[in-house]
This record gives sequence, C-alpha cells and structure tokens, in this order.
Amino acid sequence: MVNISAHNEEFDYELWAQILQKTMTQESDVMHAIYVATMLIIFVIGVTGNLLTCIVIYLDKNMHTATNYYLFNLAISDFIVSFGILLEVDIIWYMRNFYFFQDYDLGNAVCKIHFFLVVTLWNNGILIMTTLAIERYIAIWHPLLLKSTPVLRRVMKTIILIWTIAILETLPELWNVSLINTDQSPICFVVPTRLAKVINAVSGLVTFVIPLGIMTFVYSMIAFKVNVRHTSDSRDRIFNHRNNRSKVNKLIVALTLSFLVCWLPFFALRVLLVMSSSEMLTKFAERWELWLSIASINNWFSIILNPLLFSLMSTKFRRALKLHLLNVDLVKLL
Repeated sequence: MVNISAHNEEFDYELWAQILQKTMTQESDVMHAIYVATMLIIFVIGVTGNLLTCIVIYLDKNMHTATNYYLFNLAISDFIVSFGILLEVDIIWYMRNFYFFQDYDLGNAVCKIHFFLVVTLWNNGILIMTTLAIERYIAIWHPLLLKSTPVLRRVMKTIILIWTIAILETLPELWNVSLINTDQSPICFVVPTRLAKVINAVSGLVTFVIPLGIMTFVYSMIAFKVNVRHTSDSRDRIFNHRNNRSKVNKLIVALTLSFLVCWLPFFALRVLLVMSSSEMLTKFAERWELWLSIASINNWFSIILNPLLFSLMSTKFRRALKLHLLNVDLVKLL
C-alpha cells in the first residue's frame, strides 16, 4: 500500500483503496464504452476548435486585440490539455502491465506529473476566463485605464502572472494525489487526508467560488451598461461581439452557465471529499463511478465550450475563418 507519512498517520489507506477498487470495478462495459466514446468526441472537437481559434487569431491582423491575445493563450492551453483526455480513457492509467507501474516510486512520480500538468492547464483556463471578464468590464466602464500602456506589453505581463498563479495554485494539490495500489490495479487518485481536505477546501474557494463571484458581478455590470446605458461606440464590445443587447445578454448568460456546467460537479466533488469521513465515503462508493464520470466529462467539456462561446459564435471570427481557409485553398490551387 501507499506509504503513510507522519502527518497522515490516522488516515486508513487500506480502507480508501478498498473504496476506490469497489468504485472502479462496478463500472459496466456499456457505461465504460459510452464514457470512452464521449471523451474521444470531446477530444476531436476540442482539438479542432482550439486549433482553428489559434490559426485565425495568428493570421488575421484585425484579430490582434487584447481580448484575442487572451483567447489565443486560452486556446493554446485547451489544445495542450486536450491530449490529457487520452490518459483518462484507460490508454495509460489502467494498463497494469505498463512498465512504470511495476515500480511504485516511478509510477507515483508519473501520476503526480500528469495531475500537475492537467490541473495547471485547467487553472490557467479558469484564470483566463476570469481575466477576460475583468478586461471587458474595464474596457466598457473605464476605457481610459487601458490606454496608459501598450496592449501587447500589458497582456504579456498579465499572461505571465496568470501562468505563475496557475502553477502556485496547483503545487499544494500534489500532496493530495498519489498512486494507490489496489488488488485489481494501481489507481492515480486523491487521498483525502486531513491535509488534503484543507488544501481541497482552499482550492475550491480559489478556483471556483471566487472566479464565479467575480464573473457574476462583472457580467452583471456589463449587462447593465449595455441595456441601461447603451451607446453605439464600437469600442464597447464584449469579446468579439458587437453590443447588440439581445446577443450580449444571451452571451453573458451562456458564459456564466458554461462555467457552472463545467466546474460545479468538480467543485461538488471537492466538497464531498472535504466534508466526508472514510466511513461516509464508503456509503457513496456505489454512486462514485457515475459522479466521477460526470465530473470528468464536464471538466473536459470546457475545451469545447471555450472556443465555441468566445470565438466560433462571433460573426467577425467566422468571417475571418472563411477568408483564411479560402486563401489556403487558393494557394493550393496555384
């Protein structure tokens, strides 16, 4: 079993391993096939959507704005993290004969590295979404504040800060996850020790509650500006969409709901781990497989929704996409 450190001596690893084994072995072949198919569909659509977003923003000089620089960073992050899906569908983690699982220390290191990379990219995406909301709020309510520094310099400094915060948010969570040996196979999963519960509580607050609060306030103020104090100034745009009241209202609702849909199940899972004892978690074991699948699918679904809501729904973006795809076809013909 997993080695017990001094500060986690009271935690029953053997019981937790039994809970995880019971949860994983209850998965039916049909449910597993549906889960794998869904994840692979998300992978293909996510990679395509984010790649198109990057290509259009890179090629079209008219798309070189502060908002689109953030979107480019978000698309790159989502594109990279998309390949983590391949690890989620048993290609690596549940192949018992894979070489690094034969050595606990090496397998545990791979487990933590995979967790760190994926969660850092997720945290980066959440921070970018929050920053985009704040950027649009300032641009619409206090536009003069953004004119004091060059756009690219300001955005690059902010992106560096975002990546730094994303890494710092993820580092404490490395103590939460470990490779747990069960009778069936090793499982890379969270170990709900006392320390892990504290870290999960803080992480849930920082990566879900605070961003949701910021986005709710900011989008409410943007909606107020667009609906009550509407102006025809073309500079006052929310992302790449013109300030058509109906479209902006729908976009704001869609952005808020998409954040809730993607991250609420994962946050609820954190709360469950924080609030429950091992004995209580044992009672939930029969339902864990379904809940873990829902949380996992919803998390990964963000790599589809981000390019869809921020880019592909924009008329300006679609026009640029058609233009550059047409140019590529003409170049091939010539």
